[in-house]
Amino acid sequence: MKKALVVIALIIACKSRSQQFGGNPGYIHWRQINTSAARVLYPEGLDSIAQRVAGITAYMQKNYSQTIGGKLRKVNIVLQGSTSVTNGFVAMAPFRSEFFLMPPQNPFSLGAQNWADNLSIHEFRHVQQYSNFNRGVSKVLSVLLGEQGQDLGNSTAVPNWFFEGDAVYNETMLSHQGRGRLPAFFAGFRSIYDLGKHYTYMQVRNGSYQHQLPDWYPLGYMLVSYGREKYGDDFWLKVTEDAAAFKPLIYPLQNAVKKYAGTPFKQFVKDAFRFYEAQWQHDSIQNTRWLTSTQKNNVLDYKYPYTVADGSLLVLKDSYTRIPSFTKIWPNGKEEKIVVRDISYDDYFSYNNGKIVYSAYVADARWGYKDYSTIKIYDITSGATSTIGHGAKYLSPDISHNGALVAAVKMETGLKSSIVLFDTVGNVLHEWKNSDALVYSYPKFSADDQYIYEMVRDNQGMMGIEKRRISDGSLSTVLPLANRVIGLPVVQGDTLLYTSNNNGYDETWAYVASNNTNYHVARFATGLYQAVLNPQHQLVASAYTADGYRLAAFNPSWTPINNGDTLVNLYVTHPFNSVDNSTLLNIPTEKYPSKKYSKASHPFNFHSYRPLYDYPNTSLAIYGENVLETVSTQLNYTHNNNEGYNKFGFSGVYGGTYLQPVVGVSEILNRGIALNPDTTVHWNEFNISAGLQLPVNFSSGRQYRYLLLSSVFDYNQVSWTGFAKNLLRNQGIHYLQSTIEYSSQIQQGVKQINPRWAQSFLLQYNGSVDKLTAHQFLGKANFYLPGLAKTNSIVINTAYQARDTAGQYIYTNNFPVSRGYNSINYPRMWKIGGNYHLPILYPDRGVGNIVFVQRVRANLFFDYTGLKSLRYQTVYNLNSTGVELYFDTKLWNALPATFGIRYSRLLNGGGSFFEVLIPALIIN
Repeated sequence: MKKALVVIALIIACKSRSQQFGGNPGYIHWRQINTSAARVLYPEGLDSIAQRVAGITAYMQKNYSQTIGGKLRKVNIVLQGSTSVTNGFVAMAPFRSEFFLMPPQNPFSLGAQNWADNLSIHEFRHVQQYSNFNRGVSKVLSVLLGEQGQDLGNSTAVPNWFFEGDAVYNETMLSHQGRGRLPAFFAGFRSIYDLGKHYTYMQVRNGSYQHQLPDWYPLGYMLVSYGREKYGDDFWLKVTEDAAAFKPLIYPLQNAVKKYAGTPFKQFVKDAFRFYEAQWQHDSIQNTRWLTSTQKNNVLDYKYPYTVADGSLLVLKDSYTRIPSFTKIWPNGKEEKIVVRDISYDDYFSYNNGKIVYSAYVADARWGYKDYSTIKIYDITSGATSTIGHGAKYLSPDISHNGALVAAVKMETGLKSSIVLFDTVGNVLHEWKNSDALVYSYPKFSADDQYIYEMVRDNQGMMGIEKRRISDGSLSTVLPLANRVIGLPVVQGDTLLYTSNNNGYDETWAYVASNNTNYHVARFATGLYQAVLNPQHQLVASAYTADGYRLAAFNPSWTPINNGDTLVNLYVTHPFNSVDNSTLLNIPTEKYPSKKYSKASHPFNFHSYRPLYDYPNTSLAIYGENVLETVSTQLNYTHNNNEGYNKFGFSGVYGGTYLQPVVGVSEILNRGIALNPDTTVHWNEFNISAGLQLPVNFSSGRQYRYLLLSSVFDYNQVSWTGFAKNLLRNQGIHYLQSTIEYSSQIQQGVKQINPRWAQSFLLQYNGSVDKLTAHQFLGKANFYLPGLAKTNSIVINTAYQARDTAGQYIYTNNFPVSRGYNSINYPRMWKIGGNYHLPILYPDRGVGNIVFVQRVRANLFFDYTGLKSLRYQTVYNLNSTGVELYFDTKLWNALPATFGIRYSRLLNGGGSFFEVLIPALIIN
């Protein structure tokens, strides 16, 4: 027998973001600053940053809104001061922005200027975009679906590359830095051009499991900049006004570009890239000797090389098929894996005298917006790992040449930094703070371990190098502050090698202490990042290429440099003028009033409505969440077409305390069941629940670990109506539902279908607490194991369920029966399933900017389910085997979606079943 099952659900596209419900510690006292442009919400102690953010955003709206539209919807900006993540976002549902106040240690991708300033001029541009894109069809969707509706309309009509490209243009125009001046920002496209590779617009938009492709940030900046350069600063204003309104309905942005540029969109993109390619001169790489090879249909990264006494090079190796590990590269090209790196937000590491040192991520057990960076020391000889620096954020550590000391940057709330000196057991020997609002990065011990070199940056992003005497903390200048980005230093003898941008390139420079001089040493077209000198006095550096970071050897030039600015304007002219570029220097210093803000403010902040038809149910859900993400609520209505009943409900969670209270209440009216063709009985059903849940994050070391504990008390009351109330007795049940969920996994490579080691467990018990007999236990466990190839995966599924047979109350049945069979409910049920996942091909092809297929993969499965009747003591088997074919796609060049086809062969009772699986894409 064959059967087709099609599940169709509402698809809503939303921006991804790093939000955490209930992520802020309950002891934080919040304050607010209100301006006409924004409400800035911040923890006590961040007053000066909040004042600065309020001033910048108010100034931007007053003076820099004309190129996107003059409308403004006032936004809430939440300052997150306790996270190690370098990020920021603006999101709908609810409409707000969050600034993660952790400046990047590595400045080559994001720049060096004050991080709160940078977030203000970038993220507030998104606020201006959303404020002006609520028009036409997008506005109709916002009326019908709320904020999620506008997000759906905007995401469909205006590509993500415009959102981010326009914001990067803004950060470049309104400062002396910005990514539009950073060579690394363009290296992806430049490396593709230099190697003569060619990719389609859809391939660049959607990315690949096989090739290293730049994301939508540089793509967007290059297209936005080209459009303003050639067609004027109001070009994108006119384009997005039409596109957001869906004028025309089909391909609105592409047709708007054609309308205002007078050329088809495809030609517009080609012309834009020819504009940049004409300025990318091919640097000769004939004198480059590659030390690492490339791999077809894979991306390999070899980063942060260090010389080892045994003649090898120590690097961090990563690829799309494996997770990061420290690896030795021998002179003959042979590679030796040393150890897997622990989870870390920053992949930088240091090495001296047989010891590797790096910072590693440690989650706070309860609060998602609070985490730590500890210091790991790995001894290559003994294989032992030690951890120092607990309970704080220690970054870019270095270990002394004698192996006795560790220096690291300590970042504190409020963008404050210091240099901390430890011994190797974790005792703090010195902490050097600064009073000049400097941010430190990449401390390095001198060869004699008497000094520490430190990269420093000021509030304007000017960077330089200082040399600190450890004995008394005194400082001398190695490289004076100037408008540049520098980092990734290595000490060899009296030479400090480091990377510095210069005239559109990220180059290798060096400071020679014996003559107190800085030199230009080597250049590669798309950037050199960290370098060392090998025994042959050649420079070995990690060079960025279209195939990943490769190790290469160069002949050093040793040309003295001047100490002036090296960050220059790149490729276009419109963002670069002295008035606009000085905006951050000219923000009025108005003092805005500040007052308290309750973490439970505006608890019922209903922002979106979602209708859903899933036969036989028609439903409407209304979603709410307050700005600080401490209260989440939902109202819902459901009409069942089979029974004709109506259900009304409310649920809510409070996340502002360590234990999260959860509540729910629902009423079902006029539910009915036919006793015979002539008789139907009706009843109303009332349910109320209350309980507690505790989400816990134990992630650290090499594994992500999550635990959720919950216990909810439910009361369910059945009240008969009509003639049934005279025949049947109303009945209520009180029961407790207790749940334990746990998951653990190691890091996962880009091409790996599943982690090569992971587990998930669910234990749930429902038990009556009154005189009724009603009990049910469900346990599920999944185990993820390595397959034969690095991208393959073995998954073992197990489950067990037991319930009483009194029949006084039946709980919801969530047992995962063997694939192909209908759900069934026996007193005892158990299951074990085996799966083998493997990739089939990587098409990297799309149709009409609507769907893009990145990967096709298969899963071979076998399921065994046992059913036991307690009355007859008989056991029945429901076994099946089959294959699933999955298509990993992107919809509208933005939204990941996996579609599947399943064939199941039933081994008990016979028959074949086909299922077509179409995902319901859940709003983040």
